[in-house]
Amino acid sequence: MFALLPGSCLAEGGQTPRGKQLVLTGEHGYEQQTIRNLEAGATIDARNASFIVANSRNTEPSAMMGCDEGTLPVNRYPVVIRNCPGVRFIGGRIDGQVPLTSDWRDTYCNSAALLVRDGTDNATIEGVRVRRCWDAVRFAEQADGFRLKGCWFSEVRDDAVENDYLLSGTVEDCLFDGCFSGISVDPASNDRDGTGQTVLIDRTLIRMHAFLSKGEVTHQAPIKAVDQSPRLRITGSVFALASANMRGFRRLERTWRLAIESRDNLLLWLPDEPIPPALPMPPSGFRVLTGADAREYWNKAHLQWVAAHQNVARFSDEAL
Repeated sequence: MFALLPGSCLAEGGQTPRGKQLVLTGEHGYEQQTIRNLEAGATIDARNASFIVANSRNTEPSAMMGCDEGTLPVNRYPVVIRNCPGVRFIGGRIDGQVPLTSDWRDTYCNSAALLVRDGTDNATIEGVRVRRCWDAVRFAEQADGFRLKGCWFSEVRDDAVENDYLLSGTVEDCLFDGCFSGISVDPASNDRDGTGQTVLIDRTLIRMHAFLSKGEVTHQAPIKAVDQSPRLRITGSVFALASANMRGFRRLERTWRLAIESRDNLLLWLPDEPIPPALPMPPSGFRVLTGADAREYWNKAHLQWVAAHQNVARFSDEAL
């Protein structure tokens, strides 16, 4: 349900909500919540709200029965924010029912747990917990200057952050614990050019996780970049590679080339197998750990992040 604070009003009868503050509470299930046309600088408090993201109409999509076939309910975009410049969205749990074992290409019914678009520039998304999703958060057209802060995403079948409109933004103090792709700055259209934009990745932990994709169990690079992607500033962050046969070596090479700032970072090679000679090594500003040392470092950093962010909502089957 929505609850109102002084100075705000709620959308009813097809009208749009306007005001400085809006509170979302309760379990919204499969019902999409679209919030639009709030006054500049409004706050959306979702700390006591929960949502379901589901992209497939069956539990195990395949070449014979794709994710658009079946009888299960879907809610591909449970939270949508449109035309809310300077909005601050705080908290919320978005629990996913996206299949985790089917092949990536059969499971690709596009979806994002949180979608920010259409005149929502300078948005702050803070303290959101998302798991078992396709994309966790997507910043689309007219969402420049975004700030993603203190969010915890896990079991992400595609991108933890999709920024395929090549916007400037900041990802800070986040935990992406198990994703096929970390941050995507790979445009669907060749007409997009982000070379004049900058993305800052600061104090963020990104652990890749291998999923079945096009017939093999693998994952992409922590940053899915192309030549026209924004320039990157990477500070105080950890990139953990989980699969010895990971894809995305060329994307990794582009990531290092796009980094106009790199300091106090770690690259963790989690497998026991040696680093492949073809793996592009990071620039100065990254320290490299491998095998048991890498896993020990990740486990400690993960526990420290979770302990330091008690304000981020937990699911009922997670320890407080």
